[in-house]
Formats: sequence, structure tokens, C-alpha cells
Amino acid sequence: MKWVYSSATGEALRSELTTLGSREDVAGLVLLATPSVDVTNEGFETTLQSVSVPVCGGVFPQVIADGERHDAGLLAIGLPSEPTITVVSELSDPDASLPANGSEAAFVFVDAYADPDGVESLIDALFRTYSVGLSVVGGGAGRLDDDGPSLFTADGVIEDAAVMAVVDQAMGIGVRHGWEELAGPFRVTDADGGTIRELDGEPAFDVYHDAIETNTETTVQRDSFFETATAHPFGISRLDGEPIVRDPFDLDGAAISCFGPVPEGEFVTVLSGEPDTLIGAAEQAADTALDDETVAEDAGTLCVFDCISRQLYLQDSFDREISAIDTDALPMVGALTIGEIANDGTGHLDYYNKTAVVAAVSDDA
Repeated sequence: MKWVYSSATGEALRSELTTLGSREDVAGLVLLATPSVDVTNEGFETTLQSVSVPVCGGVFPQVIADGERHDAGLLAIGLPSEPTITVVSELSDPDASLPANGSEAAFVFVDAYADPDGVESLIDALFRTYSVGLSVVGGGAGRLDDDGPSLFTADGVIEDAAVMAVVDQAMGIGVRHGWEELAGPFRVTDADGGTIRELDGEPAFDVYHDAIETNTETTVQRDSFFETATAHPFGISRLDGEPIVRDPFDLDGAAISCFGPVPEGEFVTVLSGEPDTLIGAAEQAADTALDDETVAEDAGTLCVFDCISRQLYLQDSFDREISAIDTDALPMVGALTIGEIANDGTGHLDYYNKTAVVAAVSDDA
């Protein structure tokens, strides 16, 4: 896939995007913008309308271009096959909005601050519609300090929604996180969407607090909850794979808010992770994607959707994770997302947190 990373604005950005969109080997654009790009600006919408091919995308905390992280600028990825772009504005009832089956893969981006139940409804609808016949990668769009509009197409900016670009390109996918169980399991006895009120019949924060202080040397304090949560997410137990990570980010009394749904009745564990283990898991995700028989030797680009909270936890060591995924043989592009969407190679399609998703994408249309 052809791509351009740009820190330009205004007419210069418009020129770069129209030039990329006019190439004979580019039939659509996926745009991954950073918060430095004002997607609500009328000039940005005019820029999107000036592109001659279908276009969609979102705003993410950081983007990855040729294996380097950027917290400013915009990454434009050219697709060799024309995408079917669909906006899902009613996340609570998405079935009627999904395009017909028949393509190989899809990039799916959701508003990270949308109702977690709505995001889960979208994931369920995608699986019901396509089963394992569609390879899916993407993630949650948004800014860490602002829940404003973060998704867009050539028709304008949208929020509390999802956008998907369905393409005829083979894609091998690897999904790993490397977090390990620290304490639990605990039964979720009271929850609503992504908010956990009770675990084992006790206030959720009390159980979380005791689990961490009993098993680590960390002192859990309410005023530094986010920093603690970065190192100790929840894991939803799964019989045949790694637990699905849920990222706590806020407190409301004793209730803990997470990105992504935590269904009542599920069992969760409190997780911990060592840098080497997390980095090794990301490398395994890349190996799985490249070894997938779906793309065989036709992979031309690595598309990476890695969680921003992994970077916040690993800090300077996160560049080791990027290097572990990178390969000299293929260009690497992508974004640091607020939650990740993918098939995990065994049929599961889920909304993840704190997880590395790597797609080896064929350049053949």
C-alpha cells in the first residue's frame, strides 16, 4: 500500500492528499490523524471533498509512519482496491447499516467514547454478518483529553458512531497482549456497560484496591487511580486464549469505568505485566500476522493498531515494542488507538484494550 505522512496543513495538505488519491494504484484513502489536525475545521472537510477517491478515517493519540511514532501530523494510507465506506450511526442497532458480504477485509474505527454497549453491539453484528469470512482490524478513535468528534468521511465529521472501509485485500492478523493474571477471578455482580460497580458482591474499587495491595508493593490511591490502572487492567476470562483486557480509566465513587463493556456475570482478573513480556507478545502478534496463509508471500505492508495505554505504561520502552514489530522487509504504518478491534486468528472478533494488533496486508487488489 502507498502511504504519505504529512505535518502540512491547509493547501499543502490538500495538495499531498489529492496527489496520493490521483495515483493509478490508489483507489481509496484511510486517514489516521493526530490531535494536532483540526478535523472539525471547514477547510479540512473541503480537503477531504477534493480527493477523487473514497476516504475515511479518525483522530488517534499518535500515528506510526515507517516504524516511527508521531504525536502531530496525519498519515494517509492508499488502498489498491476501492473501499466500500459505511458510517454506522446507530451503534445500538447496527445490523441494517452493514454492507453485504463478499469482500476480504475491513478497517473499522469506532468512537472510543461511545456507549460501550453500542460498541459491543457493533462487534456482535459484524460477527453475525460476516462470521470468520471477513478479516477485521481497527480501533477506537479519540483524543485522551477530549471526547469531541473524532471520525470522518468526505461527508463530514461524525461522533458517537463507527466507520468501516471494506476492501478486497488479503490480510493476516496477529493479536497478543502479554498481560498476566495477578489476582482473581472475581465475578462481576453489578455492572452497566463499561462501569463495574461490584465484584463478588463488594464495591469494585475496594476489591481492586485489596487485590493490588495484597499482591504488589503498590499503594492504591484514588487521586492517582489512572496511573495505577495503567499498570493493572482487568482481564475478562476466556477459555481458549488470552483474557480480553479492559482498561480502567476513571472512578465514580466505588465504581470503576473501563473502555469497553464488562458484562455482568462474567469473571474478571486483575492483571499485571512486565515490559519484556508485553514486548515479546507484540513481536508474536507480528509473527502470527506474517505467517498467516491468507497472505502467504504477498504481504506488502504491516498495519499496526497498538494501544496508547501500552505506551503510557511502557513509556520509553515502548519504542522497543515498535522495533520488535518492525521488519526491514515491509513498511510499517498505523496508529496508537484507544481500544483495538480485530479477529485474533482463531475466529474471535473482539474489542480489546492494552493489546497489540498487527495486520500483514497484501498490496494486491
